[in-house]
Amino acid sequence: MKDRRRTAFWVLLVSGLSVFALAMGYRWFERGGAFDLDTVRIRGVRHADSSAICQVVKPLFGKSILQIDPVEIQELLSDIPGIDSAHVSRAPLRGLILEIRISEPVFAVSDSSGVNVVSSIGEVLPPRFLTDSIPVVETRGSIDPSVSRELAVWFGVEELQYDSLLFRYSDSGLSVLVNNGCEVLLGIDRLSERWEGYQQLASSLSGSDNWYEVDMRYSNQAILRKSDGNSPSQGSEI
Repeated sequence: MKDRRRTAFWVLLVSGLSVFALAMGYRWFERGGAFDLDTVRIRGVRHADSSAICQVVKPLFGKSILQIDPVEIQELLSDIPGIDSAHVSRAPLRGLILEIRISEPVFAVSDSSGVNVVSSIGEVLPPRFLTDSIPVVETRGSIDPSVSRELAVWFGVEELQYDSLLFRYSDSGLSVLVNNGCEVLLGIDRLSERWEGYQQLASSLSGSDNWYEVDMRYSNQAILRKSDGNSPSQGSEI
């Protein structure tokens, strides 16, 4: 019995001394800068603002990576315009890995202040995201953020062909000017459904009917207005 107690005592003593030695060794290495951050690897940063990312990570250099909170860094990076999400992980022994998901520009808004690019989640992006390949919505007023998200979803649909279309936004919502000069009113919601409804209707419309406006803002019907005179609106079920 005494031998067991003596053995247990020595085991506990050796274990305690080992833990203490490891702790002291860690503190010694940490004070010597063995775990100080000196390398940051960034993935998926093609169009992100590198200067903004540098502002986030620069204060971390020289700090122990074990004292850096990855979640806090992720939140700071995700707040940068043009970045949808970020994931931060530690890389032995003195590095961090930043995995960044870049926002995708889907349309632009042209108003009195200039041209602003909007992402797939309705976020306004920096000017460097502007390209000739995205549709532009002309407006004289501001677009509500909820409507902007609706537009982002619609413009993000691959099947939408907008190369020969013009887009305007007003109090009536989004309108599309199609090839024959007709204006299609889509409103502020259910854009995909209403545009699909117009396409189905357009296949049955005669080009000689002189329709100047097709109003798709009403449930399951289209209001067609002719350009000759101010005749009352006409409804056509679709």
